[in-house]
Amino acid sequence: MDLRRSLPEGAVVETRTMADGWLLRTMCWSGGTRGSILFLNGRGDFIEKYAESYHDWRARGFGLATFDWRGQGGSGRVLADSQKGHAADFGPWLSDLAEQVAWFRATLPAPHFAIAHSMGGHLLLRHLETNPESFDRAVLLSPMTGLRAQPLGPLLAWLLAGLMCGLGRAEQYAPGAGPLVRGLAGSIRQRRLTSDVERYVDEAWWLDKHPELAVGGVTNGWLRAAFRSVDALRAPGAYERVTTPLMILVAEHEALVDNAATVRAAARMPKAWLQTVPGAAHELVREADAIRLPLLDGIAGFLE
Repeated sequence: MDLRRSLPEGAVVETRTMADGWLLRTMCWSGGTRGSILFLNGRGDFIEKYAESYHDWRARGFGLATFDWRGQGGSGRVLADSQKGHAADFGPWLSDLAEQVAWFRATLPAPHFAIAHSMGGHLLLRHLETNPESFDRAVLLSPMTGLRAQPLGPLLAWLLAGLMCGLGRAEQYAPGAGPLVRGLAGSIRQRRLTSDVERYVDEAWWLDKHPELAVGGVTNGWLRAAFRSVDALRAPGAYERVTTPLMILVAEHEALVDNAATVRAAARMPKAWLQTVPGAAHELVREADAIRLPLLDGIAGFLE
């Protein structure tokens, strides 16, 4: 069995209806003996993209649940153009996460853990600010505590996103963004995400089979909403209220999120431990084995 191109045997993939009627696609595997992990993927991701990690965690004895955020993957899309990664506000995602956490805790046995990547890490921090007891421990992978916002940089991107939204162009792609270009080995996107070319093209393999899962770049509206949500976490007292024990892992060759902002955030959280992963790019659990296998061992040790 190709663990990168198959979901764990016995995993249940289904569509669940949120309180506002929105349809979210979820996956659950309940056979763990060492606790349960809720995995939160990043912006533009989909369940299958992290299939190999699910097998890894299952082999280590953990139960698992995950889902596609609204607007991407197999969940209901926000705009008629399904390629656009759009949000007017991060509030709906926070509401979805609260519902999914409640479902996860009611469905899978304790202890309850979270592992969250990039935008998923940001949204988990927003959730933990007001609900630190939701998880016994949590791991953040390349969390979005700040944006690099290439090619403009964060200040110019913030100003331009606000201007474009004010001009009624919130649903247009942000500068430099567009439809997804799949799995081109050697591309800038590949180098930003992972040094492992074979793992990078797994995404394209899945999307060739399920093109409906694809989503492209962000809109001006998403960018403005992201800056506002980042600012909400930076407010006085916000990070300090995140008292859940946290392992925070950042990539040495990060190009998408702001590692310096993560260092500052970790210093404000009372039970956060931060480590830089040498040689890694943004998608830590889709890196080469020399990087990802010790990382997975470290995560399992922390969760214990």
